[in-house]
Amino acid sequence: MATVVMVLAGLLGLCTCALKARDAIRHPERPALRALCIMLGVFGLAFIVTAPPITPWLSGVIGIPNSGRLVGNTLTLISAAALQAMMLYLAERPEDARPRVRVRLIALALAVTGMAVTLLGSDTVERNDFLTAYADYPPIIGYQFCYLAFLSLAITDLLTLSIRYSRYAQGALRYGLRLVAAGAVASVAYFAYKLALLIGGWTGHRPGGDESMISAALAGTAGILVAVGATMPLWGRHAAVPWIRLRQYVSYRRLTPLWSVLNAAVPEVSLVSGQAMAGRYGRGEIGIRLYRRVIEIRDAQLILRAHSDPAEVQRVEAEAAGRGLAGDRLRAEVDAVELITALRVAGESADRRGATAVPEREETDPADGDASLSSESRYLEKVAVAFRRQQAERPSAPEPSLS
Repeated sequence: MATVVMVLAGLLGLCTCALKARDAIRHPERPALRALCIMLGVFGLAFIVTAPPITPWLSGVIGIPNSGRLVGNTLTLISAAALQAMMLYLAERPEDARPRVRVRLIALALAVTGMAVTLLGSDTVERNDFLTAYADYPPIIGYQFCYLAFLSLAITDLLTLSIRYSRYAQGALRYGLRLVAAGAVASVAYFAYKLALLIGGWTGHRPGGDESMISAALAGTAGILVAVGATMPLWGRHAAVPWIRLRQYVSYRRLTPLWSVLNAAVPEVSLVSGQAMAGRYGRGEIGIRLYRRVIEIRDAQLILRAHSDPAEVQRVEAEAAGRGLAGDRLRAEVDAVELITALRVAGESADRRGATAVPEREETDPADGDASLSSESRYLEKVAVAFRRQQAERPSAPEPSLS
């Protein structure tokens, strides 16, 4: 099962690299994208080569014992270096990042050279428990030192950069950086396991279990988390569309009672003209329907605010603040009581409607403002809840209406 997962993850990495390679070639001014493509491609190869049955097979094809392991470890370090470069280019200006990337590439070249010299100059046989069997063999100690030294540098970079910049990122990039940080933590576990095998060879107290399978599981977990996190900004927005649409539908339904009252009282705010529906959106699309509902509620608020009862509004605001409400929850209470009192005290609805102009609306594409639409609709949900509760607390008051 582990082999199947690693091979599938490797193929997925190669396919993603192929999909993004075109953009990387067309945009040479984006070094972070080129580094991402290299990371995905080499990451895919590394996953396939380090799968437990494939590593010894590759050694047999090359004809040198454990050469498949050398290839797999080298690919792992190259993908780690590419990820380091991507993170540095994202975090800094290209001219500032290049010297730091260059240092890491030099360290990578030294590590790979040291690994090749020590392994190819050693006298070993192909084994699944490679490190357990040769933990006290000087050439293999040197091999592991070169491998783990660069891996520790890569893990340090990933942890520090991903945690530091995830605080300032938004949306898919923020969650992607957090997944990269989680992958770096899993890499620490992989690093600790390899170090424990080395120390166990010297002390005679080796960790139990199948070395090949444990290493593959730890490395695979770390690699998948890092790869998913690094690519999340590419596909995260599309993957979130079903959830966004579901959340918009729920919000649309929750705003219906409040909208119905306001629409009956101030019908001129309704967006029913052909011009209001111009564009590529159909009337049945939930995003534009929620967008229209939010605008109509806000327009009704603007029209009715002048008819609210200031004394009642101040009383309710003081009571809400006394209950510990603050921020949006306090504002929602105030907005709700403004609507209720305005609907109750405005008597001359016909005259008011004739003299009232609907506020001008700025033409905005709702697809470009999912974040603001979401925050606005969620706030109006709070207003709707407060409106319904305050209505229930006034059983003797007439039903809010302007007619």
